[in-house]
Amino acid sequence: MAVSEQIQNRILIVDDNPTNLKVLFEYLSGEKGYKIFIAKNGREALERTANAKPDIILLDIMMPEIDGYETCKRLKEQEETKDIPIIFLTAFADTENKIKAFNRGAVDFIVKPFNQDEVLARIKTHLTIAKQKKELEKANFELAKANASKDKLFSIIAHDMRNKLSGLIGSIELIDSFFNELSDEEKRERIKSMSNTSQQMYKLFENLFTWARMQTGSIEVVTENINVGKIAVEIIDFFRADAANKDISLISDVKEGCDVMYDKNMLNFIIRNLVHNAIKYCDSGNSVTISCSEEGGYHHISVKDTGIGMKKEVCDLLFQVGTKTSKLGTRKEVGSGLGLMVAKEFAELNQGTLSVRSEENVGTEVILSLPASSAGGACVSKL
Repeated sequence: MAVSEQIQNRILIVDDNPTNLKVLFEYLSGEKGYKIFIAKNGREALERTANAKPDIILLDIMMPEIDGYETCKRLKEQEETKDIPIIFLTAFADTENKIKAFNRGAVDFIVKPFNQDEVLARIKTHLTIAKQKKELEKANFELAKANASKDKLFSIIAHDMRNKLSGLIGSIELIDSFFNELSDEEKRERIKSMSNTSQQMYKLFENLFTWARMQTGSIEVVTENINVGKIAVEIIDFFRADAANKDISLISDVKEGCDVMYDKNMLNFIIRNLVHNAIKYCDSGNSVTISCSEEGGYHHISVKDTGIGMKKEVCDLLFQVGTKTSKLGTRKEVGSGLGLMVAKEFAELNQGTLSVRSEENVGTEVILSLPASSAGGACVSKL
């Protein structure tokens, strides 16, 4: 990349002495990565700062109209300029002026006549500090944002669990209190409802536990050569009863040779969750198809249904932690959306991706794209 194309640090030099300006301008202009601006007094400095948005300011103290102290004070009072590091350049070397400079918000103090190498070294140091400060602030913001999202996610899950437990406790108390008054059919219906609720709670806990292990980096990844067709048949057998209860067709359209290097447990988890979701949003006469195609060195494993689908704005929020996007299934099945987020993270652990295409009242297709298999044995790594 050419120097002119590189990101340049902007330096504003403020001094009413033309000789000082000339010397500093020529010296700093000879350094790569710097773009130099000049101002001859405090008023010009405030205007130039607003327009040029410098990364650092070299500011003389003794100037007409508005001196360096007042200029610095005004810059520090404005939200958009308060974080720009300011180095004072002055002939005054006494402690009182240094303290006054730091009290106004300066980060450094260089006494004239200055050594050019010293000026350059101090500029580089404070530019580095300012950059690190910005990066730290950005990291803290992202961390706070992530924590807020996780808090919201836990709130959503806690709400779902509370509702399920309330229903389960209510059914148990009803059977306990009116056991002899309830008919056998009513008891069977209550027990079936309790069983479904318990299974939903178990799945939610399983997804939450898996997701929590991923966040703490305690999951071991074992990659091996896996035949996707075999996995698809096993998962269809696993969900056959659930699909039959809703009169949904489960189809495997995985051709021979669809092999991937991946962690078998993770791949099972991903496809199982995708099929589970597809069944949830399908009803009588709909179908769920698992297929696989290869393109550009990747296998694209698809779980496609002909169910109720979703709007684009809902689809765009599916993978955002803490966003409630999951809706009731066609038979009032509930979910938190956590399983889909875990599936996405599992996909990315092995350089894969998970994408969703959906259209309301048409259906949904979730595509897991993974590197095609190459010869080799198993490989173990720790997250």
